[in-house]
Amino acid sequence: METRSTRQILALLEKVDAVHGTYYLFMHGWTTVFGTGLATVRLPSALAMILATACVALVGRRVFDQTAGIAAGFVFALVPTVTRFGQETRSYAFVVLAAALATLFLLRALERPGWLRWAAHTLAVAGIGLVNVVGLTLLLGHGVAVLVHCWCQRRWWSVAWFGLAAAAGVAIAAPVILLGMRQSGRQISWIPDSAPWIVWEQVLGSTLLAVAVTALAVVGVLTHLRRDAAARTLMAAVIAMLPLPVILVASTGDINYFFSKYLLFVVPAWAVLAGAGIAALRRAPLVAAALVVLAALSVPGQLTLRADLSPGWYTYPQARAFQPLSYSEAAQVVEAGYQPGDGLVTSGPWWWARELGVRYYLPADVSPRNVFQQRTAAQRNELFGSDCADPARCLRDEPRLWVLLPADVDEPLSKLPKKQSAVLAERYGVAQVTHVTGLTVALLQRRG
Repeated sequence: METRSTRQILALLEKVDAVHGTYYLFMHGWTTVFGTGLATVRLPSALAMILATACVALVGRRVFDQTAGIAAGFVFALVPTVTRFGQETRSYAFVVLAAALATLFLLRALERPGWLRWAAHTLAVAGIGLVNVVGLTLLLGHGVAVLVHCWCQRRWWSVAWFGLAAAAGVAIAAPVILLGMRQSGRQISWIPDSAPWIVWEQVLGSTLLAVAVTALAVVGVLTHLRRDAAARTLMAAVIAMLPLPVILVASTGDINYFFSKYLLFVVPAWAVLAGAGIAALRRAPLVAAALVVLAALSVPGQLTLRADLSPGWYTYPQARAFQPLSYSEAAQVVEAGYQPGDGLVTSGPWWWARELGVRYYLPADVSPRNVFQQRTAAQRNELFGSDCADPARCLRDEPRLWVLLPADVDEPLSKLPKKQSAVLAERYGVAQVTHVTGLTVALLQRRG
């Protein structure tokens, strides 16, 4: 998407991926200025998670105290999925940041109301809606928190301010919301149902950490409900917990929204509650010891989600949903044997984007033509391209063809569409078959 023009991106968003459109457009501008290197495209997500960590610490300090804030920041940073999505070129780090900012700005606005503070909350809410519509369920928790605050203060103006700010934020994101609802059948109808606890483990990227964070959050709520911070504790609890059952109930229909990546926006609030649980130990050595134990519990998840080929393991700590694919390994094979004039053939489901993935790792002077592709995805304003109806007419006497196939395949022509396979079998022979992680790279040599 980053390599498409702005016009092409907008044309695609009318058909699909509207919910990712803000991120696509941002990254299009970012890469136009800074390039498409690995570190460059990962940096925005890393910066978003860094800022989110700061917001978590500030929220913890405002709701509870300094110790709870520091502990909350550490808890958040230790969550393996924070690491994982802090280096992934997707929009999920941005919704985590937007959710953390929205909560921080809400607390600031309730402490000292003013139109600038409520405007900041509006923009944060808009940010949530523009990058993850499901994250707007956070407003339910915010709304209950505002009611609790106003009930304790016996002042109700903040309810009106919150209503206006939330409505304005949703209005800004309305085009994305409406398009996303219209496209949901194509976009996310594939998501399978899973037990809530299994999804929660996937949200945090660790069974051990899921147990620990949940237990610490419960301790944080129970210990602070007995003090003068009861109202603030209740506010923090509803912000963290209320979106989850609402999303779960909303997922009883044809579309499942209770999916680990879509629930990441609640992690900051849960980290705040867990930080309060650690702070209940009071003494600094005990707090430090608790954080060390929590860090130790996170190690298996951290190591796994930092490993090579881990980004596709979105079901961790459960088994992989699919075999990982190493585009870089496949690119090394093609680059090592490439000759000018070589062509390219790809096969398999379009969503693995094998050609795009491999081309990303190839140097500019290694660019084999996709011989059977009639129109590219960008030309069609779609996520996938279209192939020639008559494969024989698309070949241009290329002396050699590189074939990219899924999984381990010993007979590459058998895995291609029948018409393509027939044409290639008549004109080419298999010269080389190389298996890399999740992919097969075959080289065909023209007969005669």
